[in-house]
Amino acid sequence: MLKRSIFITLMLALWAAAISAQQSVGSEHWFQTMRQTAANLAMMKSLTGTRDYRKLPADYVEFAGRIAFPNGNPFPKGRLPDLRIVCHDLAADGVDRAPLVGEDGGFYTVFKRGETYNLYWMYYFGSREKFASVTIRAEGPRQRRLTIEYRLPDAAVVSSEGANAQSAESGHHADEVIAVAPRANSTLVVDPDEYDLSAFPHQVTNFEQQQVLEDIRSATTPALKAGAHERLARYYEKRGDSWRARAEYAKARYWAGQK
Repeated sequence: MLKRSIFITLMLALWAAAISAQQSVGSEHWFQTMRQTAANLAMMKSLTGTRDYRKLPADYVEFAGRIAFPNGNPFPKGRLPDLRIVCHDLAADGVDRAPLVGEDGGFYTVFKRGETYNLYWMYYFGSREKFASVTIRAEGPRQRRLTIEYRLPDAAVVSSEGANAQSAESGHHADEVIAVAPRANSTLVVDPDEYDLSAFPHQVTNFEQQQVLEDIRSATTPALKAGAHERLARYYEKRGDSWRARAEYAKARYWAGQK
C-alpha cells in the first residue's frame, strides 16, 4: 500500500512538472497560446493589416521576455506598472507595443530584425521610466528569449533629453539579443519633465497627497516645477523611499537652475 502511494505521488509530481514546463515562458505551448491573445492580434492588425498571426513578416521574430526582480518586486503591493515598448527607429517600426505582463514577469511581442526597442514602465500623468533596451540581431532564429533583471538604481542625475546612459549587459542568449538594463550600482538618468508617481496611492486619502497632485497639475513654470518635484521628493523621503526622493530632488535642482 505504501509503495502504491509513493508511486501515485511520484506520477502526480511528474505530471505537474510536465504541465509547468509546457506553460513556462518561452515554451512552444506558451508561444502558441500568446499568439492568439487579443493584444497580439491587435498588434498584428497594426503591423500587417490582418489579425492572422500566421502572416507575420519574415523580417520579424517572436519574443518571449521575462522581467525578473533579483532584489524583490519594488512596486507597491507587487503590482507592476503598464509596460510600453517603442522602437528606437520609428521610421523602421512605428507600432507601439503594450503587452500584458504575467504574474511570472513574462510577456510576448514581436520585433523587427536588426532594430532596437526601448522598454518603459508607464506611471501616472504620462510619466514613464525607461528601464531597458533590447537589440534584435538580424541573424538568428524565429523565436527569441530573454530574461531582463530590474534593479533599483542607487543614484540619480538629470538629463534634459531623458536619455538612458546605462552600460551594456549581455543576456542569457548573448548571440541573439543584447539587453541594456540598470545594474545594482548604476546611475539612473531621469527626465525632469516626468513625475514618478509609481509609489503614490491611486486614491487621495489626505491633504498632503492632495497638495502633491495640485502642485503637479499647476506646474507650468520652472519655479513651479521645481516646487512640485521637491514636494513629491519630501513625500517619498518621509516614507523612507530614498531612491525616489533622490530622483525627485535631482529634478527639482534641475528646474531651480532654469530660472
